[in-house]
Amino acid sequence: MTKNKKTKPFALTFKFSDFWAADYRIIAALLIALPLLVYAQVYNFDFLWDDAGHLAHPFLSDPSVQSFTQLSSEPFFGMYIPVTYFFWGSLKAFAEFLSLPVNSIFHLLNVLIHIANGLLVFTILSQFVKNKWAVLVGALFFLLHPIQVETVAWVSEFRGLLAFFFALLSLYFYMRDLCINKTNLPYASLFLLFLALMSKPSAAILPILIVTIHYFHYSFNLKTNLIKTLPFVGVTLIMTIVAFNEQSYSALHLDYWYRPFIWLDSMVFYLYQIIFPLQLSASYALSTELLITQWWLYPLAILPLILLILLWFKRQQFTSLAFASALFIIGFLPTSGLISFTFQTYSVVADRYIYFAFIGVALLVSTIFDYGNGKFWKGLMIGILLIFTTLTAFQQIPLWKNTAKLWAHSLKTEAVPSYATYNYGKTLAHAGEITQAVKMFNLVLDHHPKDRPYQTKHIDLFYNRGVAMLKLNKPQKALLDFEQVISMSAKNSSAYNLKIYTLIVLKQCKEAHSTVYFARKNRIQLPTETLKNLQKTCPS
Repeated sequence: MTKNKKTKPFALTFKFSDFWAADYRIIAALLIALPLLVYAQVYNFDFLWDDAGHLAHPFLSDPSVQSFTQLSSEPFFGMYIPVTYFFWGSLKAFAEFLSLPVNSIFHLLNVLIHIANGLLVFTILSQFVKNKWAVLVGALFFLLHPIQVETVAWVSEFRGLLAFFFALLSLYFYMRDLCINKTNLPYASLFLLFLALMSKPSAAILPILIVTIHYFHYSFNLKTNLIKTLPFVGVTLIMTIVAFNEQSYSALHLDYWYRPFIWLDSMVFYLYQIIFPLQLSASYALSTELLITQWWLYPLAILPLILLILLWFKRQQFTSLAFASALFIIGFLPTSGLISFTFQTYSVVADRYIYFAFIGVALLVSTIFDYGNGKFWKGLMIGILLIFTTLTAFQQIPLWKNTAKLWAHSLKTEAVPSYATYNYGKTLAHAGEITQAVKMFNLVLDHHPKDRPYQTKHIDLFYNRGVAMLKLNKPQKALLDFEQVISMSAKNSSAYNLKIYTLIVLKQCKEAHSTVYFARKNRIQLPTETLKNLQKTCPS
């Protein structure tokens, strides 16, 4: 960052093509080789968590003209991310054509996009910090910090990696256009923003990032700032409305006055995890439902609030800190708790939510390294980077090798038994350890507040526990679970089918025929085999 705010030459101090220059070849090699070396182990990792759901998209499972048109015409798996699905579908077809393992190719793609993002982070930060070695350290923190592992090692988060890639490219082209005094619309930047938004809607923060850079780096007045940002705001609004109309939402409604406190508490949580990344997890179970019942929700928010107010009034004196903090805060705004989103019913915080925000951390690290006096200070920061890299390589990445490892670790870090505990139960059930699976399912339900109704997220839990009860030859308990599912989801055909099957096992013929009647009344298609079995066992 330039130290004199009043003199801001409109010139790129570093272009992406400069990586090929002799002065930057070592830096480019480090930015590519180190993360590639650390993340190479993900090459043979399994698909896990939501991966199977995304792979079921018609364009991936059965590529055709019809499935191609579905990319933009309708959401899938509760998300509207057509560009991401296009890349996945194309890559899957390529891998299968060459008889390559699809999971390996997908994991490798995540790593390569993460490296590309690291190169772009270096390029952008070089406009603000002139010391290239300081920027290198900041970019390596971005690439190698343990909290980034979830985004890189989990195939499903390719959407976040791709959105960040297009968003940073858009920002880079926009800054380049500013330098050559282009007065027409920044078409390339706007198109890249469109691609970013269609990869993951979280890219909607880009216009706010541009406003922030206008203010801190270019010193634009308010009018100039708004005029130059307006095209980006327009594209973002249009595509956000499209995504909102297409995408399904099941977020828990939360009173607005809670949200600033949750946002501020999330900030504290992320800062702690960045500084002490020892207990990172795929699920923290810090849901909005849980947070609003905690006494510490309000006092914990006071500290970041005071610091933000002080930093705002001292922003002229501590410009670098204010700039980096602004980038960090803006980076996770869409999933900060200020706006409702689906996963908040499980947890408001997740490691993947601050992938965008980490550019602020990288800027702060670069600035501290640049201003730090003496070899000791710089050596300390490099030492911390080495520690974080070691944690990433040997502790965090191996947890994402398969489903069993991921959830067995994650359930230990949950605030209350919730998402990870349930998923570990499913993993145990799939492995044939039915009794242990039921214990996990029961653990989640035992910790659900008795004075609150079950939520949509519990439907699958009751269903899977019912299936497990059938396998344990406990049909009466299974029946109760299937009835619970139907009471929460009246058109759940699978629950109706297994309820009828269970009633047949229990020889409760009258109830079985009654269930068939209600299923047909709700226009639910029942399997022919189930109806034949009913007619054979309980002839009407």
